[in-house]
Amino acid sequence: MHENIWRILPRPLQAVCACAGVLYGHAAWAQEQEPVRGGDVPRVEVSVPTEEGKRDFEGAIGPMLIYRPEYQGGAQSTLAATPGVFLRWGRFTITNASGFVTRRDGDVMRGLAADLVHSERWRANLALRLDHGRATKDSSALSGLDDVRRTVRGRLQLSHTLDDGWSASAAASVDLLGRGGGTVVDLGVGRSFPLAPRASWNLGLNASAADRRYTQSYFGVSAAQAADTGYAPYAPGSGWRDLSVSLGARSEFGERWIGYVGVSQAWLMGPARRSPLSQQPSSWAVTGGLAWRF
Repeated sequence: MHENIWRILPRPLQAVCACAGVLYGHAAWAQEQEPVRGGDVPRVEVSVPTEEGKRDFEGAIGPMLIYRPEYQGGAQSTLAATPGVFLRWGRFTITNASGFVTRRDGDVMRGLAADLVHSERWRANLALRLDHGRATKDSSALSGLDDVRRTVRGRLQLSHTLDDGWSASAAASVDLLGRGGGTVVDLGVGRSFPLAPRASWNLGLNASAADRRYTQSYFGVSAAQAADTGYAPYAPGSGWRDLSVSLGARSEFGERWIGYVGVSQAWLMGPARRSPLSQQPSSWAVTGGLAWRF
């Protein structure tokens, strides 16, 4: 990787990153709500036969396994199995896993998404997705705290492909229903590398931050909650949330099947790391699955 990511970014993308900094001052820094940052399904780019690539409609379905912490900062982990679904019609996609992709030219965003701009170098996407929030039943360590209510998030992402194969992205999302999810921002770089004609591996680096409303919902402890739980009262402000690195691999089996696996490591930062709820400031997650394309 380049010694200085900022220097390799083109001026338009530097402007995007600068805009993200402005968000910190106006909407306060943030990053899209995820149950656990490291638990996100890794990007999987599936090579599609030429005749299929021309179709307006395509999809994929199959089982997924996810091993990750019970919540952000939790000391215990959990294993979950869930069906993954991906559908695309022209510029529109709907999926419950961002890595469940049959498109050759990039990943998609979870939820209901649309390509606003899609060129050789630039992509802009707008998406709506269901945010499940966090329930106290998710972990015994959350007993006595309030649930973070389920909501709908809107997310806008801009990405740019660089000359050397790396891609850089900036995204912002907001809780559209005002249920404690706050505003969020995400900055990342990544690249895919070929292993064989039908196999590849990918590397990604992501930094995220959160506004005051988000950090209070997920990492704060009120005076009343402190009395019920034994945690020290904590009122976090806006700031960086975590830094994560991910490594994934995928391989195709014939024209219709693909298997993938990924591992990620995340480190809490700033207000999130200082929270009494953050029992484990560093966490890792493993994902895997098998998909049938149609």
